[in-house]
Amino acid sequence: MKFRKLYLLSSLILFALFTGIFARSGVEIEFDPIKMLRNSNRLPLELTISNFSGVPVSEVVVLYRYSGDSRFQIKQMNNEGLHYYASLTVKNTSENMIEYYYRIRYMDQRSETFPGDAASGNLFRTALQYDRNYGEDIVIISPEPDEHIYSNEVVITASFARLTDMIDVEKSKLFLDNWEVTRSRYLQKFDDFISFSPRQIPAGRHRIWLELYDKNSVLVASKEWYFTAIRSRISVTSEEDFQINGRFFAEARRENLQDGSQINDYNQTGLQLNGGVDAFEYGGRLYFNNQESADRQPINRFSGYARLNFWNHRYLKVAVGDAYPKFNSLIMQNILLRGYQTSLFLKFLNIDFAKGKTLRAIEGEITTDTTASGQQSIRAGTYRRNILAVRPSFGDGKIFQLGFTYLKGRDDTTSIQFGLNPQENTALGADLMLGLDKQRILLEGNIGTSVYNRNITGGSIPYDTLIATLQDSSDFKEEYYNLAKKIITINQYLILRPGVAYQGRIRLRYFRNNLSLLYESIDEDYYSLGQPYMLRDNRGFHLVDNWSLLKNQVFLTVGYRRYHNNLQETKAHTSTNKNLYFNLSYFPMKNLPEMTFGFNNYTRDNGVPEDSLNSILNRPEDNKTNTINFTTSYRFNLANLRHRISLNLMNYRRSDIFKYAESRSDYFSLNLKSNFNVPLQTLLEFILQQTETGKDTDREGTLSFTTFGAGINYVFENLFTRDRLTLNAKARFGKISSEYKLYVDPQSTGSTSFDYNRNYFSFRLNYTVPRFGNIGLLADILAYSGDKNKKDVIYSARYDYSF
Repeated sequence: MKFRKLYLLSSLILFALFTGIFARSGVEIEFDPIKMLRNSNRLPLELTISNFSGVPVSEVVVLYRYSGDSRFQIKQMNNEGLHYYASLTVKNTSENMIEYYYRIRYMDQRSETFPGDAASGNLFRTALQYDRNYGEDIVIISPEPDEHIYSNEVVITASFARLTDMIDVEKSKLFLDNWEVTRSRYLQKFDDFISFSPRQIPAGRHRIWLELYDKNSVLVASKEWYFTAIRSRISVTSEEDFQINGRFFAEARRENLQDGSQINDYNQTGLQLNGGVDAFEYGGRLYFNNQESADRQPINRFSGYARLNFWNHRYLKVAVGDAYPKFNSLIMQNILLRGYQTSLFLKFLNIDFAKGKTLRAIEGEITTDTTASGQQSIRAGTYRRNILAVRPSFGDGKIFQLGFTYLKGRDDTTSIQFGLNPQENTALGADLMLGLDKQRILLEGNIGTSVYNRNITGGSIPYDTLIATLQDSSDFKEEYYNLAKKIITINQYLILRPGVAYQGRIRLRYFRNNLSLLYESIDEDYYSLGQPYMLRDNRGFHLVDNWSLLKNQVFLTVGYRRYHNNLQETKAHTSTNKNLYFNLSYFPMKNLPEMTFGFNNYTRDNGVPEDSLNSILNRPEDNKTNTINFTTSYRFNLANLRHRISLNLMNYRRSDIFKYAESRSDYFSLNLKSNFNVPLQTLLEFILQQTETGKDTDREGTLSFTTFGAGINYVFENLFTRDRLTLNAKARFGKISSEYKLYVDPQSTGSTSFDYNRNYFSFRLNYTVPRFGNIGLLADILAYSGDKNKKDVIYSARYDYSF
């Protein structure tokens, strides 16, 4: 009974607050996903986390990939008040769908994903569309494509005279390699051309990327070209040749929660530097937070690197500090390593090496009961975890690459006195990439095997003791024992069967069609301490096909996933997950509404009948979830103003073998964005959501959420000098009603209901002077009234300076 009630309440809350959830107790997560992204190279993401749990958030990252890819990329999100934001770079490729999820880590080292079942394939997805790009109307003046030019004579100039009526030159962006130089003092913008004159750049091959936008920040044209900088034989390196750029920020934030009963102060500052001279590049990053403590995993960050460029993109790089090394995706990926790395990239032979720690040592604690019993209890600490990984590879990764990865991970048993179950792991793997016909045919494969010991306390047991416990030890000689002991600790906790994981993918790109098939298998006994977020005991395939039709006006994505567990058949029953989804997007060339329609079907079944004897020991699972969403938007002019109206509908239905686990939800949102002839933008929005859960003979629940919001943004230009003042205000007024009924008997009903208002107010002020930086002031107010009556206020001040 208690389990059913908890399940019902958690399901009720699942769809409240947009697509938000209540995560760990006292944490609300809100996210309004972008279903369509048209004609833009960047996907903006913003996550709102209202945290009343008393345990601060230490880090939020977004993991993303194009639909059909096997590997997720990782990007850390920036924080501003309640909001976490990031911008994903979306390249103009044949891909028409990007999928992603979030990972949130708290100060107590607990972490969770959003959506919660992202590991099973439940991801956010955004349809991508690229309009006509007028890049051919950008005229390259210097340097010419593939030109060789002295590194102290580089002047980047491009003209766009034919596009002056279509673009806002002040919104143009210029990138040199991976660095945006738009705000550099060496950049000049004119009505029909742009020019960048750095004093010195490192020798080697460089990439230039120019983006031109209209007044609505819609990408009109982009251009990419490459050139090679060479060092002048008669030039003499001087102090002025050492170029450096970077960014500094400092922020102070106060959280006044629960009507002042909980006050938190957060201060953070950071510095990022990058520079170079001739063929030498260097850089570093420092980040400090007042929440850093010896009894927590590291929050502060530091890193530095030096890179020596050779000919034709070959290089040697050495880095120290914090990083996320990427080796074989089954062995080392998406985990923070504090230590050092070296990378030698010669194309025919490459070597990557990393060594450091992924967990800080945190001492445990013994407490003694002060009563007569005098019993002692131990709070287990965390062992320092050391990782060493090396990956030699052959090939440049464009047509061919073959790599081999070795990883050794071990908890240092001497790092703390009170801890539980120190672990050790050794993993070996190989990966192969083949790109044929200009990568229209792509073949990728990874394989890994590992041995794992879940408790290395006391070290390896003596050889004589081991022999005495084996029934047939005639073939196990002492030299074999000594060799094995160098690889892994040998004791009763060693998992004797090596775990195996493999992954294979083929992708075909022909005739505006992108077909990808992924097959993977990960044993339950496969562990890698360098890749702790894998879903183990899992095997299956993922097939996805993307079509681009009618001159890139229509995009269709169809995908199917089928996975199951119990690979070693050690469990009584096997759970099978199936996921069928498709997405149809229409982006007309003419001024017609844009539309996206999506359908997602997810089923899970473990074959256990509801009323069988096995259901006592194994909870039956047989559920199906259907989600239908429809999004449309339309741009129009009215009263000499530019408007964009958007409509979003979602229908969610979950059926289950247990009626109390069923739920249904309907979501409706409408918003209107308006751009005035003055630098003023306004937003009006309305959201309605209703959810029913657990409609059974003895229980049911309902929840409704209604909100109305409005926002305004105004920009003042050139008030005192070449400056900019931006004022932004937003308000949301929401009403939430929920009711849970429990029918004890036909004559008796127990009911719990909540009715309260949830109002959110946000204020932003940003003042920018290019030569002196940017000052930002913000305040977020979250006020509850009714059955919940409390107020939370967050305000902060931030200074940013780029140079």
